[in-house]
Amino acid sequence: MKPPSPFVVRSLLVLLSLFALAACTTIAQPGPTATHVAPTVRPSPSAVPVTIVPPSATPPPTPTAPPPATPTPVPSPSATPDTSGVGLPCPATPPAKPEYARYVLSNEPWPTPDPTAPMPLSIADPLPTAGRNTGYSYGSDGSGRYLLHNGLDMADEADNLAVAVADGTVIVARGDQEEMFGWRCDWYGELVVIRLDESWADQPVYALYGHIKDVQVSEGQRVERGEPVAREGTAGVAVVPHLHLEVRVGSNTFGATRNPLLWIEPWSGGGIIAGRLLDPDGRAWEGVTVTLIDRNGPAEFLNTWTYLDDPDHLIRPEPALAENFVFGPVAAGNYDVYTSIQGVEYRVPVEVVDGQINTVEIVTEPFRTPTPQPTATP
Repeated sequence: MKPPSPFVVRSLLVLLSLFALAACTTIAQPGPTATHVAPTVRPSPSAVPVTIVPPSATPPPTPTAPPPATPTPVPSPSATPDTSGVGLPCPATPPAKPEYARYVLSNEPWPTPDPTAPMPLSIADPLPTAGRNTGYSYGSDGSGRYLLHNGLDMADEADNLAVAVADGTVIVARGDQEEMFGWRCDWYGELVVIRLDESWADQPVYALYGHIKDVQVSEGQRVERGEPVAREGTAGVAVVPHLHLEVRVGSNTFGATRNPLLWIEPWSGGGIIAGRLLDPDGRAWEGVTVTLIDRNGPAEFLNTWTYLDDPDHLIRPEPALAENFVFGPVAAGNYDVYTSIQGVEYRVPVEVVDGQINTVEIVTEPFRTPTPQPTATP
């Protein structure tokens, strides 16, 4: 059965989002997830050079009985300690909230899609029956109310246990009151971090569960995809029960996240839209409202926002997609992506294919500076 459209409950999201500090409550009700698993990325074997020593022209001496050999101790290879489960020290003063600019262009050209980069891994939905908060999307600040969001918020009315998104090892299962895993200490309150068995482009991948309670796992434990991990809660900065999920690539740090919507398998009959909104010079428009218009039936709308930036560049696109906004999951079908910038409207069609990440790009007119008003003659 196809889940209810996320467009229908958009007004509910607006009301609920006002109550959240670091995340809001839910809207769409996705259905069961798909079950395909992306292939493991394996490194190519590297050649080992072999040195050939030519024979000596001088005949070897007559062998004599050698003295007893004294074994030479061989030092054990020193392994680099894995510190991915260790948080940072708590700062004496919590950092100040940056000011994020909207409807501005990035200082540097935005990345272009890399056809050689692997796509995101295919991971399970930790709460398949939960609603997802589209009003505080990855890379947004909740219309100026919150910090830059680097995860996905979901809440389950049935209060089900969230499950492991993939096979892996639990490296963190504790509170963060005395060490920093987020923007400050006591940010998640209680968290679990799983280091996945499968890597991405030879880089480790971590799944972080924040604001949780009833933790079912312990540090060092092996977990399999679908095993219970914890229950959504209000720990840390959360003020309503929800699960905050992050996908971190390369390191278990606050600034190493990717958009989880591109990693979680969409429900059956649904797909994802990864979009790019740029100027002719390839610079990204930041903090711009983008609207998805459903052409499958009665006109319905869903809003999102292009990624914002901050001094630490916390938000990162997928190298293979170079997206700066995402919709999903939405039902398979035909849609229009709409935005208005500098008084010019743009509307581009996109087809959402079941189970796929579908792409769209909008290139706007060049940036126009305000025309100076003539000085009045005295």
